[in-house]
Amino acid sequence: MPKNVLYADDDPGLRRLVERGLGAQGVRVVVVEDGVAALERLAVEEFDVVALDYYMPRLDGFGALERIQQMPNHPPVIIVTGAQDSTVAVNALKAGAFDYVVKDASGQFVLLLFAALSSAVDAMRQRRGKEAAEVIDAIESLIGGRFDEDD
Repeated sequence: MPKNVLYADDDPGLRRLVERGLGAQGVRVVVVEDGVAALERLAVEEFDVVALDYYMPRLDGFGALERIQQMPNHPPVIIVTGAQDSTVAVNALKAGAFDYVVKDASGQFVLLLFAALSSAVDAMRQRRGKEAAEVIDAIESLIGGRFDEDD
């Protein structure tokens, strides 16, 4: 489960809805109004996962996604869109988003967003665990023995 989420959306009502909905699940949500503000926040704080609205002023979700992916150890990104067009979803995944969620005015999408955020965090933890194990294996092969923390 994500503990610390950054959510960028230009709609203040949806920002509040997501903040309350995810907050009820025990998630700390930091909300910002666009991609530029998301990048500024990411520069000073770490997040488990980022959710970006597709259409935003100044810097849209895809532009922010591109810049986030250039950051070392960047968090996974979920693209959130009100567009029912499957092209947006396909393009989001091709651009490197972990997942996408179609939002609705009733707020039912918050449950889907929570599931997508949780999946992204779980996948990232597994990937980082695998990478750490590979580093330990490489060190062990270099020193010709078993590497234990107790030694």
